[in-house]
Amino acid sequence: MGERRRGLTGKRPLCLLFAGLILIILVTDWCGGSWIWKSPAGKKPWQWAEQEQKVQAEGVVYRIEKTTRTVIYLKKAILIRSGSTKNYPIRNIKCTGKEEKINSLREGMHVRLEGMLVLPELPRNPGQFNRRIYESGKKIDFYLENPTVLEVKEQRSGVREVVEIWKTEMMNRCEKIYPDAEAGILEAMLFGEKRELSGDIKELYQAAGISHVLVISGLHISLLALAVAGILRRLGFPMPIWVILSVGVLAGYGILIGQPTTAVRALLMFFVLQGARLLGRSYDLLSALAFAGILMLLDNPDLILDGGCRLSFCAVIGVGWYVSEKNKIFRSIGEKEKRKNRGKGGKGSSAGAILENIRAGWYLWLFTLPVMLDTFYQVSVVGILWNLVAIPLLPVIIASGGLGVVLAGWNIFLGSLAGSPAYGMLQLYQEIGNISEKLPVGMWTPGQPSKPVIAGYYLVIFLLVLVEKQLIKREKRWKIFPGMELCSMLLLLLLMAHPWQQREKITFLDVGQGDASLLQSGGQTLLLDGGSTSQKNVGTYVILPYIKQQGISCLEAVVLTHTDQDHINGVTEVLEEGKKGWLTVKNLMYPYWMEGTEQGKQLKKLAEEAGASCRKIRAGDRLTIGKAEAVVLYPKEQEKIAEPNAGSLVLFWKWEGVRAMFTGDLPEEKERELLQNLPACEILQVGHHGSATSTCREFLEQVQPSLAVISCAMKNRYGHPSPDTVDRLKKTGCEIRYTMKSGAITIRKRGREVLVTEYLEHVAGHGVNSN
Repeated sequence: MGERRRGLTGKRPLCLLFAGLILIILVTDWCGGSWIWKSPAGKKPWQWAEQEQKVQAEGVVYRIEKTTRTVIYLKKAILIRSGSTKNYPIRNIKCTGKEEKINSLREGMHVRLEGMLVLPELPRNPGQFNRRIYESGKKIDFYLENPTVLEVKEQRSGVREVVEIWKTEMMNRCEKIYPDAEAGILEAMLFGEKRELSGDIKELYQAAGISHVLVISGLHISLLALAVAGILRRLGFPMPIWVILSVGVLAGYGILIGQPTTAVRALLMFFVLQGARLLGRSYDLLSALAFAGILMLLDNPDLILDGGCRLSFCAVIGVGWYVSEKNKIFRSIGEKEKRKNRGKGGKGSSAGAILENIRAGWYLWLFTLPVMLDTFYQVSVVGILWNLVAIPLLPVIIASGGLGVVLAGWNIFLGSLAGSPAYGMLQLYQEIGNISEKLPVGMWTPGQPSKPVIAGYYLVIFLLVLVEKQLIKREKRWKIFPGMELCSMLLLLLLMAHPWQQREKITFLDVGQGDASLLQSGGQTLLLDGGSTSQKNVGTYVILPYIKQQGISCLEAVVLTHTDQDHINGVTEVLEEGKKGWLTVKNLMYPYWMEGTEQGKQLKKLAEEAGASCRKIRAGDRLTIGKAEAVVLYPKEQEKIAEPNAGSLVLFWKWEGVRAMFTGDLPEEKERELLQNLPACEILQVGHHGSATSTCREFLEQVQPSLAVISCAMKNRYGHPSPDTVDRLKKTGCEIRYTMKSGAITIRKRGREVLVTEYLEHVAGHGVNSN
């Protein structure tokens, strides 16, 4: 592995091999051949899981999690269908249940369980977390629900079990000397355990752009490697011995933390580095990265879709190639400046070093930007500066926290004393997060870029580096470099902002048993309702991820139809998010009668805290959203409302020649009262989730929809949608779409044509997010 290289893959055969392997895996997966590495015995297990059949699973317990339910992870697993003797080898399986026997299982046991086989969930809305991709990155392709224990073989004692016992003891000590929040952070930093890490802490660190410190990655491994190597050298060990011992220590640490992908990548690269030292060879960062990538993909090809793994590899490529090339260019410019200003004073070395660190951080941020946005949809802008503070403090936090945990086994006071620097610095991290979260420009939310845009972005980067290198060689033309660099940065940021993306659409989100619709036009967005009684935290896990994925940083209006929880509980979470700097909620609008209700008062208070104006609306009010107009048809201000459903707001949306109507949970008696004032529409959101008491025959004859959308859960206790309502809709000749079958339903316009997209059609094959 030579030190001097040209280009990204030139004279790097491992890099070419790595790229070829990635291409083979992507093509195989696109052709539906991923079962080859997931279940070599065939596709039968997938058919059983889709049909949720009862099967037996046999394997070795390698991890146990206990919360309200016990989760058992089995490796070296096989599936056996009830009544059959044929074994189907799979990779790993996750088993979740409450049976008493399951609680008594321990790691290392060989067990046989019987339960219902299911697949990890696919996202049902754009931006929603893709659990199937996440689990496949851990080699988990199936879940076994509510299993019973059929057989337990004697426990296998081994290194892994001893390590887990020691790890649990260390984590217990950590929880004794630190408050819950700080203990959760240190458990993530030291042991790779995130179960005690709260969502609020994750959001604070993400807002500050320092969330990478919560993941054991190359930075942590490098710090540990330097510490171990330094100690062994000071103890007088000869080079071959301390190299081998440092490899052994870090391999043991990898077992301790459960071998997360980011740490595995860093460990493999460290092993290559130490191997190069032993053999007297030079070390090439990108070749070592390719070597690690080849081994990891051969072990688990599904890592190619794992967001954390892609970001980890992208960061190393950014450091090893892009930042390196930029540094060479700036060094060349510096030399030319020195020759030009010979004899004049220059900048101090410390100021130059700080400037170089800021520049390196900026270019690394720029290089990883598409992958960050593809994974998280938003990115911290202030993170470049905060990392100049956070990264130098990390070694102290790890050293202090680790020493405190060790000493706590002997004396709690000594452990607390040794760990106090870590506590203080974690408080500083939290304060940095609090400041960043409230900054109006702290987070940039351009949304998820498309795959062609990402490819174009990296092509532009590659071409710009080539052009700049040629430009620097020319004696007179290098002076135009600053202007060219500024233009290239603006071009790259414009590509990620993708302002050309079509934002004229109506999206009916799949929130289970509830309603949430986003109406977008002319760069402005209206959220109509947002709640669910079947999906917990629907605002956090469905509505807000969609808003981020779409690049929406401002809601012109949040409009509520009435006070039922399946229409408003997610709006509460959206308003809470509005208190943070990245999302602006301008207006909260609701029927006049809601202001006197308890729910209305609570929502008004939240909206005002988020900086939103609150407005009562009534029949006749008009709202302009971009190029569209929303007209309130009901209720009138003097209307007497007996119960919330009867007071449901009716909204008429006129958008580029397309008319849509939303009626909340309006009952049929109110529909009949409104018949004389109801215009025709092309799109109807069916009232009350398809209930038999809404969407009467007379109402349908009046509005004459060509497309009806029903929002409800597949399994609900109300029997929605009612067969009678569906029958009435069919008799009018309109097309019916269901969120329970289609996932999110998006309606766009192309010329005079109205296009309807069902989200599940896009993810069923490959489990990827779609714009």
